[in-house]
Amino acid sequence: MGGVARGAPGRPSGPLPGMSVRSAVTAFASGLLRIFFRRIEVAGLSRFPMEGPTLVVLNHPNGLVDPVVLLCFSPRPVSFVAKAPLFDMPVVGWFTRALDSIPVWRREDEGAASDRTRQTLAEAQKLLARGGVLGLFPEGTSHDDPRMKPLKSGAARIALATAAGLAREGHPPLRIVPAGLFFTDKSAFRSGVLLVFGEPFLVEPAGMEERLDAEAVRALTRRIGAALDGVTLQADRDEALSLAAWAEELLGNASPRLREQALEEEFALRRRLLQGYAELKERKPKEVARLAERIVRLEAWTRALGLDPKALDPAALSPGRVLRAAGSTLGLALFFLPLTVPGILLHFPAYETTGRVAHRYAKGDQSLVATTRALASLLFFPVTWGMVAWGAWLWAGPWAALASLVLVPWCGWLALRLVERIDEVAAALRALAALAFRRRLFLRVVAERRAIREAILRLAEEARLGNA
Repeated sequence: MGGVARGAPGRPSGPLPGMSVRSAVTAFASGLLRIFFRRIEVAGLSRFPMEGPTLVVLNHPNGLVDPVVLLCFSPRPVSFVAKAPLFDMPVVGWFTRALDSIPVWRREDEGAASDRTRQTLAEAQKLLARGGVLGLFPEGTSHDDPRMKPLKSGAARIALATAAGLAREGHPPLRIVPAGLFFTDKSAFRSGVLLVFGEPFLVEPAGMEERLDAEAVRALTRRIGAALDGVTLQADRDEALSLAAWAEELLGNASPRLREQALEEEFALRRRLLQGYAELKERKPKEVARLAERIVRLEAWTRALGLDPKALDPAALSPGRVLRAAGSTLGLALFFLPLTVPGILLHFPAYETTGRVAHRYAKGDQSLVATTRALASLLFFPVTWGMVAWGAWLWAGPWAALASLVLVPWCGWLALRLVERIDEVAAALRALAALAFRRRLFLRVVAERRAIREAILRLAEEARLGNA
């Protein structure tokens, strides 16, 4: 994803696009992200170099959403090396060209050749030599695997060639910043995303721009991989990631309605859990297997009760507190009823359509669901607003059409936020009802939750002592 690189066929040449274009695109993309994700957080901003040539390397779990997150939340304007076919895609191609992206041709792409590879390297070096920021995905492709794919050497080659050129011309040295993307549920609407910046490191020149040392390329690729290991969640199996997520629920904040746990804290806890799981699985395989079975069984019991796993703390289920929250939510719902009902009715067909299109097109590839849904939203929601505006024009004239273009999207956003609040209160009410009418099963689940939590902490302490 990115913008306009000089020298590519059919693309304008010249400097970076005016900031007005970049700012407009970034603001628009940021708005889409904030609609799709309920929580967006950035960690490690203080580590990001605020000047000089900078290469950002990221993991690639979620299609075109990944570069958009970096684009919107990087502290400096960033451009990307993007697959050449993206430049020819509707909508995506416009965004790609508008942000000074640099095309890269893979072996399977039509017209791929060594001279085009050299062109990609040359354009990347020019951008970095100007003191720009370039974003790269060393895995080469988005995927659903629990562990990162083997890194390609392109990032190391660009970095080493650029470092040699910068040193020869007396420019500031090149820094590489590892960045990790963590999605609480990458294909789910209104989930969360965390962007983590790691410690930057300098790239020392090795060889000439035209003739790089092969061992230096391999060594830098390994170093990039090690740096990405420090800012990503990885496991050998999907089951390990799932267990870590549930264990994090058990160990994390049990009362999210009072204080929702920061995504950075959640991410750090899951990393520790995965590391401990890998170590203990080797040393205590039977205990870890039994604990995993108990966590899976607890998940099944929780789903049978129809509960949010975070709502299993009886101390937090004060009837007065829950009923006050329900009453205030009901009051808000009634007060905003004239706006939220049209917001829901008008947007529901587009919402359902985008979901169906996304899952049908992705064909089970979760790394494509969010991307496809976002692209479909760019079509179906504006069509909805346009149809309403057209009807308002026919009914009451141009001023009514203009008012609808402002009011209808706002009503949709208001309805979305109110539905989220209703869902939170409904989860608390279900937990309170389970405590009142299915008390024995509820308390059994709570007791097992507490026991599993203690078992996790005990194993963690054994692992810590074993490594001391």
